[in-house]
Amino acid sequence: MAKCDETIESEITSETVDSPLGLPAHGHEVMRIFGKNTIWLLLDRAGLKVGAMLAGLVLIGYLGPANVGIYTTAIAVGALLNTILDLGLTRYAARTVAAAPQEAPAILALSLTTTVLPSIVELAALAVAYSTGHWYAACLCLGFVFTNLEGTSSLCTGILSADLRSRSVLPGSILSTLGVLAVIVAVVHFKLSVLALLTGLALKSVVVLVFRLHQLRNYWPAIAYFRPSQFHRLVRKSWAYFSYSLTQMGYEKVTIVIFGLVASHEQVGLLSAALTIAYVFPSFTYAASDALLPVMTRLYEAGRVPDLLELRRRLMNLLLFLCVPVGIVLAVFAPQICAILGSRFAASAAILRITASRSVLSVLDNFLGQAGLTAVSRVAERRNSQAIGLAVCAVLTVIFGIYWGAVGAALATLIADALILLRYLKIYAQAGLPVESPAGWTTLLAAAAMLAACLLMPAFWWPLRAALSTMCFVAVLALLAPRRVRETASTFRQCFMWA
Repeated sequence: MAKCDETIESEITSETVDSPLGLPAHGHEVMRIFGKNTIWLLLDRAGLKVGAMLAGLVLIGYLGPANVGIYTTAIAVGALLNTILDLGLTRYAARTVAAAPQEAPAILALSLTTTVLPSIVELAALAVAYSTGHWYAACLCLGFVFTNLEGTSSLCTGILSADLRSRSVLPGSILSTLGVLAVIVAVVHFKLSVLALLTGLALKSVVVLVFRLHQLRNYWPAIAYFRPSQFHRLVRKSWAYFSYSLTQMGYEKVTIVIFGLVASHEQVGLLSAALTIAYVFPSFTYAASDALLPVMTRLYEAGRVPDLLELRRRLMNLLLFLCVPVGIVLAVFAPQICAILGSRFAASAAILRITASRSVLSVLDNFLGQAGLTAVSRVAERRNSQAIGLAVCAVLTVIFGIYWGAVGAALATLIADALILLRYLKIYAQAGLPVESPAGWTTLLAAAAMLAACLLMPAFWWPLRAALSTMCFVAVLALLAPRRVRETASTFRQCFMWA
């Protein structure tokens, strides 16, 4: 299908691309394409959403633990319902469009159908709940409308990324970020309620979705794609992705939803604050995973498995060097970080010491699971791993949450995260694609040195202590594994420095 000239990525030129799936023959050129797409997606996550995240922290401080608990519950329940209605199409599109762009119109047709019809029903339910004064139910309805629209917008973004048009993601992200900031500023300035917050976010999502659909106008579906036979074909093909999406979204939200059954809104809010802080860094690295998925998919489909394994190994070392220091800083300086939110969130410090592990484990989960296993057609195996993690997390959240509150719920997520990663390693080994990270043990030793530096350093301004201890981490790495450090620096240069 033809593409508009203004949306074709200029960096993917005919002089570098010489394979039928759009990738060059040389590994360093593949890294260059991956790096450029990562930069555009990173501008989306880091350059734009960092402002929204900081504003979100201000919002958390304004709402207080109880209202944060209501808000996060509404979003969690809405996300679970949206995952059911998504039918796995978002994840299916992220891989399928990379290999077969002609599937995009059919995917869009089904996705629009499952967005518009349920939203009409939810808006009717919202009107009933609002008119009868059931504010909590009204928040749940708005949470679903918001997440449903965001889910479809995310599918559009996935199609752009799969088509190696990551630069085109940026304008919609600017629009979305400005909308989020405007809503948060209005809520805080005029002292509005959670219901008003969700209403503003839903309206923002409508505007962004319309813009995303305009970007994909060359993929707009004809009437023939809205036939039941087409829907049935797609649902059958995307079943593995659908069941996987259910388990993953369930796993991401199970802690909040299940903990809310055995704890107060305030306790849920304290846990949510710690999880939000721990999520900031991983959300930036997801840009790399999103950019990596179409690249690894095309390498795998072209039979270039050695190139795929080498790319994965080198990026694994790079991610470890980047994310381990972040996890240590969050754990050691949790009281100071939580103090930024205000005195009401002081109790989140103990929770953050545990959830800080998610700044490491979530990065590896997305890299090895979302990008890696999806690219090599091991979606069902990842689904099964997530399902086991979901069951373990749900049971442990109830048990630990009853006895130890939010700290116990955080501990349950840590155990489940570690279990899932161990299963990923087993899946790769069974598929003949074992995960190699020669820098793993060196990273652990450097992490131990950094932790010791953090704890033994005299008490002064904590950001400076964090910076000095990170320098200790880098120094130990350079001392113990200079060749690995040089190789990782070369990887970074090949991906992100093209001059």
